Amino acid sequence: MFPHTQTRRIVLDPASTADARDNVVSTLLRTGLESVRPVGDPAAALMERCCAAFLVRQRASGAVLGFSMLHGLRPAGHVRCGLYLDPQQARMGVGAEAVHLTVNYAFAAYDVTKVIAQTTRASFAAFGLSEDEPSRTAVLDDFLYFRGRFWDLHTFEVQRWEWEYYIGRNLDRLLPPPLSWRTAPA
Repeated sequence: MFPHTQTRRIVLDPASTADARDNVVSTLLRTGLESVRPVGDPAAALMERCCAAFLVRQRASGAVLGFSMLHGLRPAGHVRCGLYLDPQQARMGVGAEAVHLTVNYAFAAYDVTKVIAQTTRASFAAFGLSEDEPSRTAVLDDFLYFRGRFWDLHTFEVQRWEWEYYIGRNLDRLLPPPLSWRTAPA
């Protein structure tokens, strides 16, 4: 398994605390998905929780669409995945591509047996999810408040063996064409 960081449309660039100050916190505030405390440095606090953080960029223009992170790495063999995209800039399917790259990176870079993600129904369409998704393992009713109301928080899990079975069949269609030995890399 290889930790791919780009598809035909997007690139995951490593994010720093400065990136978090400039892009991440403003994206969180625009989406309303997180409460950001005005006291202290929310960007530094966010980056401390991460074991990997990426800016999600549009490959053609370099525009920042949002960010992706892995956090909560546990000795029990699991890690949490978070993806936050600016709804005004992200196009259809970009969220699914970013999730694929982030989950693949988690399994390729860390010795984990499962990746856990949580979201609300408001994000289902962006990630290609539904209520009857087999990877959904739990629902916390009226758990999260944003966009002026309480939302159910849905938990999804991907096991390593499922990903290894899935990746061989589907990830290649998202990746850019391979480099030829005759072509110098850019």
